[in-house]
Amino acid sequence: MQDKKEQTRFENFLRQFRDLIDSYLAPTPEPEEQPKQQITKQKKQKKQKDPLAPKMPKSAFIFYFQDKREKFQQQYPNLQFQEITKLIASEWKDLPKEIQQSYHDQAFKDRSRYSQENELYCTQTGKQINGKSQSKTNKSSAKKEKVQQKVDQQDEDNDSFGADIGQE
Repeated sequence: MQDKKEQTRFENFLRQFRDLIDSYLAPTPEPEEQPKQQITKQKKQKKQKDPLAPKMPKSAFIFYFQDKREKFQQQYPNLQFQEITKLIASEWKDLPKEIQQSYHDQAFKDRSRYSQENELYCTQTGKQINGKSQSKTNKSSAKKEKVQQKVDQQDEDNDSFGADIGQE
């Protein structure tokens, strides 16, 4: 009786062992045949710009570029935008300082316009352009002042690390 039980166990073991060997010997599909897993990245959402916020100031080169772009497009109608930009940039580099100065003056006026509009915008909305509210900046500056006062007070209390040098 034990012989039959042992024999059936042994036969079951052999079947399982053959199945295991067959699974290892079975041809594996080529790496190209296996479907690739698609990794989906979450897109970062852009911060919504406030439509009432003032536009950033233009640089001197942008003013020059706006003046010259139409001429270059008419002169070279078959060139792409990037190539026209390269031509205008090389011409800007070779431009004398006196002519560039007029564009720098325009840029300076635009920067002053931007700073005035930005101050007005900040006072009306309580926001700054970088997204921090005034209350947060005021709190952080108040904390910095408190820390500075504590440091100053500790310096006065522990002058010369508690040593009485020249004090009598």
